[in-house]
Amino acid sequence: MDEPAKKKQRILNGNDCSDDELVNEIEIFQKSLLGQCLCEMPESSLRKPFVSTSRASTTDINRTHGILAEWNPDRILEFLSGLQLLFDLAIKQNTRGLMCRRVAEVCEALSRNEHGIIDQLIDLSNTHNKYILYTASRALASFFIITKDNTEEIWLDKLTQSLVNTNLPSQMLFTLDVVKRVVEHKDYDIHPSEDDTTSTTILSSSSAASSSSSSSLVPINCNTLVISDPESVDSTAIKALCVKALEKKWSLLVDKFDTILGSYTPQYESAVITFLDLWESIISVKANLSVIDTKLFYSKLDNLVRLLNGNVPGIIWRHLLGLFNEVLCYGSTLALQDILPDEPCSLAHLIVRAVKDCRLLDGLPYRHGSGRFGGGTGDGDGPLLQKIVLLVLKSVAVTVKETRSDTSDSSLESEADDLDDDMAVIERSIREVLRQLDQCVKTLMPFHPEMPLSQWVVQMFHDQDDFLIEGMVCCLDVAVGLFYRSTIQNNTMIQYPHDPMLSPSLTFVQFVRTVSHDPDVLLDLLVSNETCFLLYLLRFLKYVKRNWGEFVTCCGRELDDTMTVLIRLRLAIDRLVSKALFPYNINPILRLLRECESFYEGDIDN
Repeated sequence: MDEPAKKKQRILNGNDCSDDELVNEIEIFQKSLLGQCLCEMPESSLRKPFVSTSRASTTDINRTHGILAEWNPDRILEFLSGLQLLFDLAIKQNTRGLMCRRVAEVCEALSRNEHGIIDQLIDLSNTHNKYILYTASRALASFFIITKDNTEEIWLDKLTQSLVNTNLPSQMLFTLDVVKRVVEHKDYDIHPSEDDTTSTTILSSSSAASSSSSSSLVPINCNTLVISDPESVDSTAIKALCVKALEKKWSLLVDKFDTILGSYTPQYESAVITFLDLWESIISVKANLSVIDTKLFYSKLDNLVRLLNGNVPGIIWRHLLGLFNEVLCYGSTLALQDILPDEPCSLAHLIVRAVKDCRLLDGLPYRHGSGRFGGGTGDGDGPLLQKIVLLVLKSVAVTVKETRSDTSDSSLESEADDLDDDMAVIERSIREVLRQLDQCVKTLMPFHPEMPLSQWVVQMFHDQDDFLIEGMVCCLDVAVGLFYRSTIQNNTMIQYPHDPMLSPSLTFVQFVRTVSHDPDVLLDLLVSNETCFLLYLLRFLKYVKRNWGEFVTCCGRELDDTMTVLIRLRLAIDRLVSKALFPYNINPILRLLRECESFYEGDIDN
C-alpha cells in the first residue's frame, strides 16, 4: 500500500498519524506528565495517543480486540507507562487538593471510555507478555482509584468473570493484582521525601500558583483546578465496588483455588499468593471496609486449614497463616468484643483440633522440606514459625474467651457447675495444644528445655512488635481465663494455683528484660497505634493488682528493676499529661500504676 493509501486508511480508522509520529506524541505526553502539567501540550497532540487506540472501522465487525493489543510490545509498554504516569499524577494531585485542569479533563474523558481504552486494557489480560500484564494491571488499578464511584460496574464484572473462566495463571494474576492494588490503596499515603505542607490544606485559586511553586504540586503557569470536596480523596466507594464484584463470584473462586492448592504445581504460585493476599487485605481492618461488605469473605476457610500439609510449600503456608491470623485479629478486635462472631470462633476451633488431634505442627515445612525435620540446611523459616505460633495462641485465646462469654451470665448454681465442667474439659484440650506447641518450638529453636512458654514467647517475637504484643495479650487472657480463674465454693473464694506455662508475670519480666528495662520503649508503644500495647498493659496491671503476691514471686530478685521501669513509666506519663501532650485519656493506666506502686512501697516498708 502506497503512502497516500496508508494515510487514507489511518484517517478511516480515526488515526491520522504515522507510527513514528505516534511514538513521538507519546514521548511528549510522558515528558509533560513528568513536569506535572499538560497545559503546554496542544489539544491535537494530546488526543492522538488515545485516538490511535480506537477500535477499527465499523466495516471490520469481526475484530475482537482493539488496535492497542495489535501494537508491538515496546509501543504498548510505552503507551501503558504514559497512562500509569497520568493516573498516578492525578491521584497525587487530587490528594493534595490541587490538580492540573488538563490532567483532570483527560482522566474524565477516559472515565467516559470515549476511545474504548479501558476495555482494551482489560483485553490485555489475554497477552502472554508478563511486562505488558504487569504494566496494564497497574495502570488499570490506578484508573479505578482516580475515577472512584464513576467506575462502570461492567468493567469489574468483566474482570472477575475472566478470573472464573480462565485457567491461565497469568490472566488470574492480572485480575487479582488489579483488585488487590485498589483494595490496599491508602488515600493519604505521601512519601516522606515529598513536601506535605499542603497535603491537608485546600488552596484558594488566588494563592494556588505561588503555593504550587514551593510545594512542587504543579508548575507556576499551570491552569489549576482546586479540589474542595473532602470526599474526593476517599477511595472507599471503589473498594466497595471491587469487593462487590468479587462477592458475586466468591464461592466459585474459592472452590477454584481450593482445587489448585489440592493438586498444587509451581506455575500457580504467584496467582495463589496474590489471591490469598487479596483475601487477607479485604478482611483487614486497615482496608476500612464495612462488616456487611466483607462478611462473606470470612466463610469457606475450613478447606484451607486442611490444605496445611507437607504437599504445600512453605511460601504458601506463610500466606495461608497470614490470612488466618487476619481473621483472628485478636488484639485489635476480638479481645475487645463481648460476643464473638461465629466465623472466627469456627476457625479457632478448627485450628485447635488440627493441632491437638491431627498433628498440624508436624507438617510445618520449617526447613524447606516436608515436616519439621525436612531436608535443607540453615536456620529455617523463622517468619513461618512466628506465624504458626501466633495463630495457635490466637486460636486458644478465642476458644477460651468464647466459652467464658457463653456462660458468663450463669446465675444458677447448676449452671455454674456446668461452667466449671466445661472449663475443665477445655483446659485439658488447651493444655495439650500448648504442650504440642511448646514441644514443636523447642525442637526447632535453641530454647532451654525448662523455659516455659510464657518466657520463650517474648524471645520468639522479639523482632516483631505487633506479633509480640498480640501474643502477650493472648497468653494473658488464656492464663486469666483458665489457669488463674477463681470460683466460690462453700462461700469461700478458691484461687487456682500459679502455673508457669502461661504466667503473665513471667512474660512481663521477660519483656522488660528484652527491652533492657527502658521505660521509653513502653511509652513509645503506648503512644503508637501500631500495636495493642495499651490493651495489654491495662489488662496486665489489673492482673498484678489482683495477684500481687504471685507477681512478687515471679519477679524474684528482679522485682526492684521491674518496678523501677513501671515507676519511671508513670512519671513520664505524668509529665506528658501535665502538658496536655498525651494523645488520649491515659488515666486508667495511671491509676493502676499508682496502685501497684503503693503495693510495692508497702512491701518495702514491711
